[in-house]
Amino acid sequence: MATLITDIQQAQTRLRLLSRAERGALIIRILHELKTHRQEVLGNVPAERCVWIDRLIASVSSTISEIANMQDAEFNRILNEFEKLMATLNGITHTQTKTIH
Repeated sequence: MATLITDIQQAQTRLRLLSRAERGALIIRILHELKTHRQEVLGNVPAERCVWIDRLIASVSSTISEIANMQDAEFNRILNEFEKLMATLNGITHTQTKTIH
């Protein structure tokens, strides 16, 4: 996940140079990471406590092309929010791992 966070940050610095395909590919990578987190980390959590991530996954899945076609400023805001979310999920995952061991 740390690599994805770095890639999001790099995409933000070269935003104007990113093609729609590159933007879409980045959103797909973010979506894949969310799905992986949902399965591997939250797999044993009751479904009613995971509604937030399930809704996010469904929303992103159905709007990939719309997100990739956003104006630079809007796309940058989306990337900023995903960066914060990934950092939070990464921190929670590492905290749980340390607690278990």
